[in-house]
Amino acid sequence: MKRKDPYANLSWPIYIIFVVLGCLFAKLIFDGLKINASYNWKMPIYLYDVLLLLYGLVASILVYVIGKVIFSKIGGFNIQSVSLVLFGFRKVNGKTKFILGHQDDFNCGVEIVPNNKKKQNIDLALWGGTISTIFVVGVTYALIFALNASIVTKCFFILSSVFYVFTLVAFMLPVRLDNLNDGFSLLLIKKYKLEETYLRNKRNLSALFDDNGELEYFDYGENNDPLSMEGKVYNFLYAIRTKDEETIKKATSSLSSSYKFLVGEESQKYGQIALGFEKCLNHEFKELKLHFWKLDSSTRKYLRSIKRLESMKVGYYIEGVVEKSVEGYQELQKATVPSSKSYRYNGQLKYELEYLEIVKKNVEELKDIEIEVEKDQENKEDEGE
Repeated sequence: MKRKDPYANLSWPIYIIFVVLGCLFAKLIFDGLKINASYNWKMPIYLYDVLLLLYGLVASILVYVIGKVIFSKIGGFNIQSVSLVLFGFRKVNGKTKFILGHQDDFNCGVEIVPNNKKKQNIDLALWGGTISTIFVVGVTYALIFALNASIVTKCFFILSSVFYVFTLVAFMLPVRLDNLNDGFSLLLIKKYKLEETYLRNKRNLSALFDDNGELEYFDYGENNDPLSMEGKVYNFLYAIRTKDEETIKKATSSLSSSYKFLVGEESQKYGQIALGFEKCLNHEFKELKLHFWKLDSSTRKYLRSIKRLESMKVGYYIEGVVEKSVEGYQELQKATVPSSKSYRYNGQLKYELEYLEIVKKNVEELKDIEIEVEKDQENKEDEGE
């Protein structure tokens, strides 16, 4: 699938529309049931609102996430990670690891990987959260009316049920093009027959968290749909493992040439790294400098970050050859390399470290050549005088 325009981030306009629709939906129910919300409740109205907000957000997200976990397992997948903003769980080398805090630019969701011993049902896995959400909302409504709940209880659960709609928007609405949510993935899989690409990406994800995992390389050609572009990111990481110059150039060029079609903040960063890395490999340092200073400051900082290995490789070229920054280059040299505990892709760590040494050596050689050229030019100028 080839597109002329990159996928746009339509999240905020869509959320605003659905907030308005959600409020109108709640008002319609209130009017239909003739509920008067002006009763003299025992608790302060502000406390009631806070409880309503917390319950609505937490319950709706938990129901979706738990539903996806259950149906993914039934559909022949294993769970790679579960993230709930403040904490989460991730499987690394076959062991479940607890994660505290916001990590990996990953808010709420479930990462699934194929179970090699079972046949995968992608539809069931991606629809699982929606199925569980609809079921829980139906049961909730049935109970509060069947048990003749108080007006305060009815008001609480009717209003909180609006959050389930927002959750489905976040996880399922296909026109949310800023990330590969379940609905967007389903659309791509069905419309462009990308089942194998989806499963290959999931297998590669699993390999990155496993010391013994092997990445798969696949030639996606000129396909730039988000799932194929995600596959090109894995090709890029695969190339680093091989340390073969031709494979690296091919994978880097394929990813960098259409990186704007990448969906998701994490993938976009890999695209920027690949674009910069391609220019480094081709010794296009003037072009890299022009590109580098057109970027916003946060992206520039990311490209020469000392906190992740993928960025450090580009950073060495930028600081050592492009910017000729002694201070920046020394900062990279002194940087503490991420340990296996802090590095996200545990299975990729040693390959990144090995290739980082190759990059260091290459940059040093380029600096030495440049110094010799500058000396020759100075000598010629002196002789001319």
